[in-house]
Parts: sequence; structure tokens; C-alpha cells
Amino acid sequence: MIELDNITKIYRMGKVEVPALRGITLTIRQGEMVALIGASGSGKSTLMNILGFLDKPTVGKYLLEGTDVSKLSDNKLAEMRNKKIGFVFQSYNLLPRVNAIANVELPLVYSGTLTQRRKRCLEALERVGLGARAHHKPTEMSGGEQQRVAIARALVNNPALILADEPTGNLDSVSSQEIISIFCRLNQEGITIVLVTHEMDIANQAKRIIRLRDGRVVSDEIVKRDEKAICERLEKENEQSARGKGVQP
Repeated sequence: MIELDNITKIYRMGKVEVPALRGITLTIRQGEMVALIGASGSGKSTLMNILGFLDKPTVGKYLLEGTDVSKLSDNKLAEMRNKKIGFVFQSYNLLPRVNAIANVELPLVYSGTLTQRRKRCLEALERVGLGARAHHKPTEMSGGEQQRVAIARALVNNPALILADEPTGNLDSVSSQEIISIFCRLNQEGITIVLVTHEMDIANQAKRIIRLRDGRVVSDEIVKRDEKAICERLEKENEQSARGKGVQP
């Protein structure tokens, strides 16, 4: 699904060149759940920005589903980004004055979708367990609920790929497990997920861990685990947590 060949990114500050990525070559297959880890300045966020067409490499080739991204115009990039990629950010990036439905609807507005918008938004919110909170504003929700709205927004265009940059970074441990269990379930449904995290307990729930240092891949490991059992355990923990809070999981 994703093929990167010698991806290099150099930022120029006057006469000074600052390398952020140094010859990244890797393949991410459809249906994988990959965690990118590394210290601050390792290149994780730069790589995610390139994967999401938010930045362009200085050197190298990026193929998404066989399409050479470097050959696309800005308009074509925006169209492909909206249709094929869903984004989830650490800070949620929700509009505070409108309800969950309106926030989830934004990608449909940008893509010009006119039919069944409300139905698709409600379905996306149901998939993350927030159907009953569809008419609430972000200011009326917990951090975990806001991140679920953000995931629903990422899902509403039925993307093949979700990019999540530190999706649990602002959450407590219970909410973090709720969010990662949603990603786990979505991955089981066939969505490819790439997430940046600095938390090893989160990374270890992915299928594959890629470690970056100084703009290079220094390790690339397959996580050996019983995927189905882990997802079932996470879902059970979420249900127990929700019952303890007196809400519907």
C-alpha cells in the first residue's frame, strides 16, 4: 500500500541545511497496524507529514496504492488525501462551537459530498461508541470522547489509511486504552493504521514497530502476539470501564 524509496527531507534555514529524514526506505502493506517510535527530533512527525501529503520529500519516491505521489498536482493531492486518508491528531483539532455531527461532517463538506451526509456521520459516531453524544459539543465532552469524535471524522470518508500522530498523548491511561482498542478493531476491519507514539505499551499493541533515530530507521520489528485475544481483552476492559462510569460503551 505504502512504498517509500530513499525518502530524504532537508529543511534549509538560510545557508544551514537541517536533515530531518535520511534515506527512509520501507513498505507498509494493506491491513497492517504500524507504530512509529523514537525520541523527539527522530523524524517521526516529518515522516507522518510526508505520508499524509502535508509535506514533500526533498529526495525520494513515495507510492500510495501504486500512485507516484510526486507526480500529482496540489489539487490531485488534496483530492486523494481527502478520499484515501483519515487523520487523527494529539490535540483533536475539533471546532469547539459546533456539535459532534458537524465536526465529523467536515471531510464530506470538503469533498463536495451532498447525499446522506448526516447518516454517514451518525454511522461513524456509532462505530466509535458515541452515537448518543452526537449532538454534544466538544466542550461538553471528556478528552477521550473528543478523540473518538476525531476518529469518527477520520472514518467518515471510508479511508483505506488512518494516520494518527500521538493519538493518546493528551489522555489518561484508561482513555488511552479505549482509543487504542478502537484502532485495533478498525484494523481488524481492514483499515491500515500508522500511528506515532512515544509510549511503548501503546506501540506494543500494533502489529509492527518501526523505530527512528536521527532521521533513519534503526529497527523494524514484527510484534508477535495473539491479535484477536488482545482486541477482545481491550474491548472487555472498555466495557467494564464504561459500566463503572455509568455510560454506554
